[in-house]
Amino acid sequence: MWKEFSSFLIANPIISIFLALAGGYFIGKFKIKSFSLGSTVGVLLVGLLVGQLGIFTIAPILKSVFFDLFIFVVGYEVGPAFIQSLKSSGLKLVVQSVFFSVVGFGVAIILFKLFKLNAGEAAGIIAGSLTQSATIGTATSAINGLNISAAAKATMTSNVAIAYAVTYVFGTMGVTIFLKNIAPVLLRVNLKDETKKMVESLDIGSDDRNVSPLLSNMSTRSFQILQTPKENLTISRFEKDFHNKVIVQQVFSKHKPQTFDSHTVLKKGQVLTVLGDSEDLWKVMQAGVYYKEVFDDAYRKIPLRTVELMLTNVFNHHALSTLIDENIVVIDATRDGKKIEDLSTLTPGDRLTIAGPDRSVKKVLPTLGYAVDNSSETDVTFMSIGIVLGILIGTLVLTIGGIPLTLGAGGGALFSGIFFGWYQNKKAYLGNIPSATRWFLKSVGLNLFIAAVGLEAGSQFVKALGSMGVQVLLIGAVISILPHVITLFFSKYVLKLNAIDNIGSLTGAGTINAALNAVSEETQSSVFSISFTPAYAIGNVLLTIMGPLVVALLG
Repeated sequence: MWKEFSSFLIANPIISIFLALAGGYFIGKFKIKSFSLGSTVGVLLVGLLVGQLGIFTIAPILKSVFFDLFIFVVGYEVGPAFIQSLKSSGLKLVVQSVFFSVVGFGVAIILFKLFKLNAGEAAGIIAGSLTQSATIGTATSAINGLNISAAAKATMTSNVAIAYAVTYVFGTMGVTIFLKNIAPVLLRVNLKDETKKMVESLDIGSDDRNVSPLLSNMSTRSFQILQTPKENLTISRFEKDFHNKVIVQQVFSKHKPQTFDSHTVLKKGQVLTVLGDSEDLWKVMQAGVYYKEVFDDAYRKIPLRTVELMLTNVFNHHALSTLIDENIVVIDATRDGKKIEDLSTLTPGDRLTIAGPDRSVKKVLPTLGYAVDNSSETDVTFMSIGIVLGILIGTLVLTIGGIPLTLGAGGGALFSGIFFGWYQNKKAYLGNIPSATRWFLKSVGLNLFIAAVGLEAGSQFVKALGSMGVQVLLIGAVISILPHVITLFFSKYVLKLNAIDNIGSLTGAGTINAALNAVSEETQSSVFSISFTPAYAIGNVLLTIMGPLVVALLG
């Protein structure tokens, strides 16, 4: 019975992949305070367990498709923040993030050379100890490009997954404990006191700096046309008669709403629902011979619209001041993902979210820019072209000192994603990938790849783990902690970073979300996120490309 069941799963690897996915996501939900294995480690462990049943063979192209979708979307998401961080005023955070990656890579290579580890083990340790799952994929892609036998490639690929599984837990838990409990001691600060000072200096929580147009005097009235003051009175002419301060929002004929535009000719007996300032609406009421106010709530329902838009070169601050006249409110304004408090500083390229009557929004939109595409549809053409270009970039080989360096398909797709994500942020009318789609491709795309890797590595897991022993775990622990210690002191004494930015940026540079959550919970403040964000964008890129670099140097 068991033999038949094992044979069935081996013969139908697609079932085994989804079993690993189901079990892995279930395991990944469990938390101990701020720590959880997460879905990726859970899927890998279940995959390795199911892989004990025998030798699974999964088409390499299937794994490549899963991983390329995942890594492109990672680049797409971090692209805008990554590009911005390279040119922003927070240069110290950029330097710290790059320094951490360089030190981490240097420490790792020294240990790998010293203990004579192969490229597969080394790449897995990098991925696990620095908690960057994407490195598994970029390393695997680079291994497949090596001029070695298929058996040697399979062994190396298995070693990547196994070494990752062995080192990941300490890479997460150890670094989280270090940054939350030990780093403040080394810096000789009280983290809660430093957080309080930082919050006070930034004046976080103050809401008196945001000067937005408000709908303070907006009023709605409905008027029946008793007779038109002139022949062929259009909507546009009616609004001009009241200096464009009274805007038609609805037109009713025999109690039914009618479609209309600025050229629609008004007729006797129709009811207009208009929006405007109380003083201007009074002028309509004074024209009693032509218009009679109707007190019926059925006419007062005005379609409102909320739009996120990108300001372009057509924008000027006069257009912003007219929003009040059009009864439109500014809900939010951002620049490179950061909130803009003073609307007088708005420039082309910023994003503005406005709300108001549908017709008013349509009227002002051309004077501001264009609406951002926030639909639920994915621009598959845009995404596919990006992945194709990324794979082509990954085929390029640069030989330095006799060592061939290549990003591989995964690394190429990452950099292509960064560019396409940055470009889409600037040209928001194309290339939309909704957040739900991005989550699916990042999470399920990666974990389908990980499930396949785990299943293929499972049959070698026990043997490889025995040969690696405690050595891999200890090497991983050193790579996890030592770069953080060195960078911590470098940032304090060379970069002169305060403790909050120092620790917050390190959680980002090492892409340790669990550590960010831990220090935020400890201090009950989200101020660490300020330095985490740019560092996280850089860390995602630099740690991911360590995979092919390690393979190139040790392969």
